Amino acid sequence: MENIAVIGLGQFGTQIAISLTQKGFEVTAIDKSKDVIMNIKDMVSDSVIVDSTDEKDMRAINIDSVDKVIVAMGSNVQASLLTTALLQRMEIKKIYVRAINPLQESILKSMSIDYIINIEKEMGIQFSNSISTKNINKYIEISDRHSIVDTVVPEFLIGKSLKNLHLRSQYGINVVGIKTRVPEVDDTGEIRYSVKMMDIPDPTYPLRKNDLLVMFGTDEKLNAFLAKDAL
Repeated sequence: MENIAVIGLGQFGTQIAISLTQKGFEVTAIDKSKDVIMNIKDMVSDSVIVDSTDEKDMRAINIDSVDKVIVAMGSNVQASLLTTALLQRMEIKKIYVRAINPLQESILKSMSIDYIINIEKEMGIQFSNSISTKNINKYIEISDRHSIVDTVVPEFLIGKSLKNLHLRSQYGINVVGIKTRVPEVDDTGEIRYSVKMMDIPDPTYPLRKNDLLVMFGTDEKLNAFLAKDAL
């Protein structure tokens, strides 16, 4: 399993470090704040109090031995850029850097950083697409033309199976997952839904009203298909 260092433990960096650790990666969490390190030390493989702009201290923790480094700093753009430049000097091959504004993104591109994380831009696009299209729960942009959407089953598909719908040939979209929502009554008598994902969509399964479809395709094809439900 790969070794990954996460530098800058704000909310974004902390979540990345914890999530990667839960997925089985060896994660070293790095921040210059003792309080931040104390809060995360039991949830990651290793945690170190280091000023990431100090070359001597960074070499002392053998940062150059990790497979990937994620520079997750937010508002401190100067520290982020200095840290990135230092990592490049140490010849680390895979550097992922969070960019919080167009200027920082432009500078990172001029530094030949291949992996730029523009989380604010990406979340803005996803959110705007989610609320602008009927019944979309989640929207993930894959490229400038392709997306994955998580949507409730359109009314005209209820009771039908994928085998008989021919969505790929008729609409140019692929169903990559089906989520079933199962009603459950909690201790207070309130009805809640637990969502279960089919590992492989069953082509004979009759789609139900409360189900969710996970679909992949071009934005043009997806929008045309979703618009059909609005007719």
